[in-house]
Amino acid sequence: MTMEIYYLEETDSICSNRVIVTLSEKGITDWTPIKMLLMNRDQFKPSYLAMNPNGTVPTLVHNGAVIRESSLICSYIDTLKADPPLAPEDPIERFHMAEWIKLFDERGFEACAVINFLTKFRLTIPREEFMKRWKYVPNIDRLYRQKSVLLDGLDSPYVLRAIGAFETIFRRMEKALEDDRPFLMGDRFTLAETNLAPFIKVIEMVRFLDFWLEPYPLTRAWWDRLASRPSIRQLDEFPSNAVAEDSPHARAGRETEPGFREKLAEYRETFAHAF
Repeated sequence: MTMEIYYLEETDSICSNRVIVTLSEKGITDWTPIKMLLMNRDQFKPSYLAMNPNGTVPTLVHNGAVIRESSLICSYIDTLKADPPLAPEDPIERFHMAEWIKLFDERGFEACAVINFLTKFRLTIPREEFMKRWKYVPNIDRLYRQKSVLLDGLDSPYVLRAIGAFETIFRRMEKALEDDRPFLMGDRFTLAETNLAPFIKVIEMVRFLDFWLEPYPLTRAWWDRLASRPSIRQLDEFPSNAVAEDSPHARAGRETEPGFREKLAEYRETFAHAF
């Protein structure tokens, strides 16, 4: 078996880290890492676009076959080794797990990207670098979202949308965890966790997690259980981690926090009927 993974080895690389966490939980170590750098525009090089026309990272190549999209890669990895299983045996439960992952893909991915761009990227990376990068972005939705958040900051409509997306996720998680289950699917750690954990990690990196999860104590306890796992702890060993309080993520988060808290309060007041 030959398996290559084109990925970003950075603590805030949400999609790559979904795959890294899944590999770790499965105990799969026989793979070749091909590290990429977004600011070098590696994802837009012709050789990479030939494998992944969307210019997204990561991409898995297994015995010559190409697997794209992080949640699909994670599901594929789970089929490569029987133990430990990261999906329920019961077909209905597998469907419910897929519902969670679909929610994270559709709402959590964009929301997490907005938070990262609002804080660390907007406040620490020269605007000129993004002007160069935007010439190559093949997805118009991604391009407009990045431009809006970087140029308009907290006034971007994408910020309130991101808050709403995570509020939806947190409310559903809090409801699911009311029966004292340790994980979203019950007693077993599953792909639901490997697909969501890297998103929550970014919120923690910018120091928003403590105040954001105040109304969601069960979700907070869920994260604390996950954060102690070796598969998650390893992310703090990657470049661009935010362990130190003077890290770029931490500094940018603290600078953005007052305005972000106002936006969070605005959302909760406006959509109180949804709680």
